[in-house]
Amino acid sequence: MLKEAKDYADQTMKDFHKFGKSNISVSEMEAERARLRERIQKTEEKLSLKKEQAPKKQLKPSELHLGDSVRVLSLNLEGSVSSLPDAKGNLFVQMGILRSQVKLSDLELIDEPVITGKNFSKSGAGKIKMSKSASVSTEINLIGMTVDEALAHLDKYLDDASLAHLPSVRIVHGKGTGALRKAVHTHLKRCKYVKSFRLGEFGEGDAGVTIAEFK
Repeated sequence: MLKEAKDYADQTMKDFHKFGKSNISVSEMEAERARLRERIQKTEEKLSLKKEQAPKKQLKPSELHLGDSVRVLSLNLEGSVSSLPDAKGNLFVQMGILRSQVKLSDLELIDEPVITGKNFSKSGAGKIKMSKSASVSTEINLIGMTVDEALAHLDKYLDDASLAHLPSVRIVHGKGTGALRKAVHTHLKRCKYVKSFRLGEFGEGDAGVTIAEFK
């Protein structure tokens, strides 16, 4: 489309040169130039509109990993992947303290910025922090573990989540007898990283889940 307009422009310029010494008037040449500019402008506007309306490339399940930063298009909210897509393309995304089930087709990946500079040339601390943030999930599942096993896993997980500067995490302990939940809450009270915690609300896992927020 744009090539046609440019070809038309080339031919018009050739005509100008060809008939430049003939009795073609200046006003006619100016009118032709104006038509030419308008034609090219309209063509460029159409191409720009088509580019804006082009559908986004749909994500494939293999392109997503736990902890990936994504945008939920229908909500215009950013979050991180906390579960991988099932056979129907459903998965969970953690957006702050909200954990919501969404469709794979409703997501787009967000490119993480690469931080470089003098501050990172002498120390690898910045790179380690970025690596942690990318690899630490916003959720830990303790179901099926003994209390001792669960607390050992939870302790290490909270260390990693704090280093990754996650604002909050979702701890899945299940309902059961309540023994594991009670042990988790006792541990969270003593944890120096944790600012507050609460049981999950409707849609978050209810009493089978605890949401912990970091300082």
